[in-house]
Amino acid sequence: MLWLIPSIIPAVVYVTFWKYVFDPTEEGFLNNIMHQLGIVSDPVSWFTKGAMAIVILATIVSTISGGMILLSAAINSIPEDLYKAARVDGASEKSVIFKIILPTLKWPLMYITISELIGFVSSYFFIMLLTNGGPMRDTTTLSLYAFQQAFNLKYYGYGAAVSLIVVFISFILTLFFLRLFDFNQMIKPSRIED
Repeated sequence: MLWLIPSIIPAVVYVTFWKYVFDPTEEGFLNNIMHQLGIVSDPVSWFTKGAMAIVILATIVSTISGGMILLSAAINSIPEDLYKAARVDGASEKSVIFKIILPTLKWPLMYITISELIGFVSSYFFIMLLTNGGPMRDTTTLSLYAFQQAFNLKYYGYGAAVSLIVVFISFILTLFFLRLFDFNQMIKPSRIED
């Protein structure tokens, strides 16, 4: 249930939570705890020191729930007879993982990897709300840059061109992962006879 909370609450509320956790004042959650434990005497400016790490952490936590649910369902759908047969044949835990579980999870792993990767490459909303690309453009991604050019500065053509670069990068990465997961082999008919 905890994994679902970041994906079901509105993005503005979610970002407000992260801003509260890493608030650079003494009232910030992390600074308050560290001050009470005696670790720091002055508040730490988290967004100055590690803004991109905070953005990556917030994005991963908000998107990981869908993949976790999909992987959990895929693991639970593996017939228990396969595990029992492998153990009867003397298979080790390592061979059960590499010969039964991972090949069975190839489709969901490929889907999660590609969809999350495209989401991360084209993501700008959390960054815009959390840091607005700062400090000093440290967290400005191509997607956020395209948004800023098109909608803040009204350079629509330039923003569209940068967006096409994001689409091209996503396409190339998708092709790479399709090849990495050996998609052509995955779509071939099964060799098991009915």
